[in-house]
Amino acid sequence: METTMKLKQFLDDYGESLARQVTRELEVVHQPGAHPELEMETFLDRLGIKPFPSQREIIKAVVKALRDRRRGLYVTAEMGTGKTLMSIAVALLLKRNIRVLVLCPPHLVRKWIAEVRKVWPACKALNLNGRHCLAHLDKLTKANDPRTPEFYVIGRERAKTGYMWRPAVLTKGAEYICPRCGQSLLDQDGVPLPVFDRNASGRYRKKHCCPNLVDKWVWDGELARHRLLKVTCGEQLWQPDLSRRKYRKAMPAHFIKNRLRGFFDLLIADEVQHYKNQTGQGWAFAALSRACAYTLCLTGTLAGGYASDVFYLLFRTHPELMKQDGCNWRNPTGFMERYGVLERITVFDEEDGLTTKAKKLTMVRARPGISPMILGNLLLPNAVFLRLADCTANLAPYDEDVVELAMDERQALLYRRFEEEMRQALLQTLAMGDHSLLGSYLNALLSYPDRMHDGVKVFHPHTRELVAEGPPLQGVKPKESELVDLVSQEAASGRRCLVYIQNSLTTDISPRLVSLLEEKGLKTRVLRSGDSEGREAKIRKWVVQGLDVLICNPRLVETGLDLLDFPTVVFYQTGYSTYTLRQAARRSWRIPQKKPVKVFFLAYAGTMQTRAMKLMADKLTHSLALEGELSDQGLAATSESGDSLAKELAKMLVDRSQDNRDLKDLWAGYRKKELKAETPLAEVVPISGAESSAPSSPAHGVSAFSLQAEQVGDRVIKVEFIEYASPRKKKVTHVEVKAAELDQFLAQNDGQVNIQFSLF
Repeated sequence: METTMKLKQFLDDYGESLARQVTRELEVVHQPGAHPELEMETFLDRLGIKPFPSQREIIKAVVKALRDRRRGLYVTAEMGTGKTLMSIAVALLLKRNIRVLVLCPPHLVRKWIAEVRKVWPACKALNLNGRHCLAHLDKLTKANDPRTPEFYVIGRERAKTGYMWRPAVLTKGAEYICPRCGQSLLDQDGVPLPVFDRNASGRYRKKHCCPNLVDKWVWDGELARHRLLKVTCGEQLWQPDLSRRKYRKAMPAHFIKNRLRGFFDLLIADEVQHYKNQTGQGWAFAALSRACAYTLCLTGTLAGGYASDVFYLLFRTHPELMKQDGCNWRNPTGFMERYGVLERITVFDEEDGLTTKAKKLTMVRARPGISPMILGNLLLPNAVFLRLADCTANLAPYDEDVVELAMDERQALLYRRFEEEMRQALLQTLAMGDHSLLGSYLNALLSYPDRMHDGVKVFHPHTRELVAEGPPLQGVKPKESELVDLVSQEAASGRRCLVYIQNSLTTDISPRLVSLLEEKGLKTRVLRSGDSEGREAKIRKWVVQGLDVLICNPRLVETGLDLLDFPTVVFYQTGYSTYTLRQAARRSWRIPQKKPVKVFFLAYAGTMQTRAMKLMADKLTHSLALEGELSDQGLAATSESGDSLAKELAKMLVDRSQDNRDLKDLWAGYRKKELKAETPLAEVVPISGAESSAPSSPAHGVSAFSLQAEQVGDRVIKVEFIEYASPRKKKVTHVEVKAAELDQFLAQNDGQVNIQFSLF
C-alpha cells in the first residue's frame, strides 16, 4: 500500500529520526555544545563586545570551516543578529595579524570602522571609500608585514567605479582604421562603426572591438604542422582618457586584483545579495574574491524566491563546486531547470496548413521556486544559518498590525472612476502587445488614493498623450487622519515613529505629511538620498534635536542601520520588494532594543493597495522556505503565485478578479510561520501524533525529489533522493526509518522532545 505524504508533514513526523541518521552519515565540522573549543572561548572573552552563546557557535563553526580548506562561506543570519561582530571575531581568530578587506554598502563604511575599533581597539582600520582610494592602494603595494590586525573598508560603489575613457582608432578622412590590423572598421552592413557616438549625457555610448578577420598561424598536433586560420582581430578600440587628470585612472577592484593579489587574507562581503547579478558591483565582488585567500559573505536575505538569485553568487565564490555539479556560467537556464521553476509557453499561429507551415513561438521565463536539493548540494557545506531569536531569549516584543481603512464616499467614487478608466486604457495597450505601460499605470493606481489632494494624470510614455486622469479632492483623508492619530498617540507615550513612503519626484507626498504632522506639534524630518556615509550621523543629530517622526523611503535604511530610537514603524506605502519590506521592518528590532517594537501597515480597503498587500503576504510566507520553514505545499506553494507582483496586479485589474481572503488573516498566517521559524533552538517543542491528511499528488515540476511511504508489517518510511548529475547520469540515495523506532523514542520522552537541526 502506498501513501503520499507532504514534505512538511513528513519532516514534522519523522524529522528527529532523520536528523540522527544524517548526523551518523555526514562529517560534521562543528556541533554546538559538543565541541567546546576552550582556546577560542578564551579569546572571545577578551573582545570589547562579548558575543552571545549562539553567536559564539557561529564564529567557531565558520573559523573551523575556513581552516578546513573551505575557501568561501555564507553567513545567512537574520537582520539584527550581529553579523558585523561575528565576522570581525572570525577574522581575528582565523590568523594572527590578519589583513581584511571589507566590501559593504557605502552608508555603512563608517559604521564598520567604528565597530572594528570597539571589538578590538588595537586594530588598524582604514577608510578606502574616499577620493584618494587609489593613492592608498598604491602605497599598500610597498607595505611591510602587519604587526597588528588591519581592516580596510571600501564601499561597493567605490570598488566598481572605473576611469573615464575615450575611443582609440586611427582616422583617414572620414574612415576609421583599427590600430592593430590596419583594416577599416565596418559593421556587418558595411557601415562605419559608430565609435564616437555619444548618449544624452554627453558620454561615449559603447566600447567597441575590432570585428575584422585576420590571419593567424595555429599549430595542429594531428598534422604536426602549422595551419593558417582566419580569426577575429578583437582589438579594443578604447583607452583611458588621460586628458582628464582629476579623474581616477583605474578601477579599485581591478587594481587590487592585478597589483594586490594575495595581499589581503580575508574578504568580508556585507549584504552579499546585492552582487547576485551581472552588474559592475557583481564583477567587483568577483574580482576581490579571487584576490583574497578567503571570502566570508554576510546576508540576511540570501534569496528572494528564485533559484537564479544564488547562481552567480555561488559561481563567484565556489566555481569549482559549481563545475563539479555540472553547472555552466553561460547557461543559467540549466541551473534554473534543475534547482528552480521554469515556465515554457508555446504559441501556435493559426494557419491553414496547405500552403504554409504553422509557426510556433516558445517563451521561457523563470517562476518563483527553489528546490530543496540546492541546500544539500551547494549551500549546506558552505553556509551557516542563524535566527534573531537564537541570539537571546530576552528580545523586545515584536508585533505587526495591518490597518485597513475605508475611503469616504466621494473619495471612493473618484477612485472607482479612475480605476475603470485605467482598466480600459490598459486593455487597449495589452491588446496591441504593449506591456511597457504596466509599471506606470499600476504605480498611479496604487498612489492615487494617497495623493488625491493633487490629482493624478497618466501619460503614454511614448506618445505623451493623456491616457487617464484622477481628479483632485481636497480635505484630510482617512489614511492621513489615521497616521496623525497613531503618531500622536505614540509620541504621547514617548515613542518616536519611522514612516515609510515610496517617494519620488512625481509621487512625493512627504511635504503634505510633514505639514499635517507639524500642525499637531510633531517635529518631523524627511531623509533624502545622498551623503550615504553620513546618513546615520544625520539621523542621530536629528534625534538629539528632539525629532518625533522620521519619513523616508525604506530603501535608504533597509540595510545595516540600527534605528533603535524609532520603536514604532509605519508603512504608509509599501513597494513590491519582499527583500526591502523584511529588511526595513526590522530596523528597530535589534538585540539592544529595550522597548516593544510595533509595525503598522496602512492600506485602503477594496483598492489596489489591499490587493498588493495580500500578494506580499503570500510572497513573504514563501520566502521563509530557505530559512527552514517549509509551506504545506512544498515547492509548489512557492510558485503558485506565479508572476511578479506588478503582473499579478495587472491581471486583477484587467480581469476584475477579486481576492476575497481577509488581509488580516493572510498577514497573521505569515507572522505565525515567521514566529515558528524564530522559535529558539533551546525551547522545548511538544510533538503530537501525526495528523491524518488526504493523499495529494507530488508538487508539479519537482522531478528530482520523491517521497514514498510503504506498509509491510511494521511501517517503514522510505525516502528516495534523486540527484541528476547530467541528463544521462543520476545518483539515488535511500534513507529508511521504522515507525516503531519513532514510537519508542516518543514514549521514552513523555511526549515532548527537543528537535534541533545543526546546519554546520
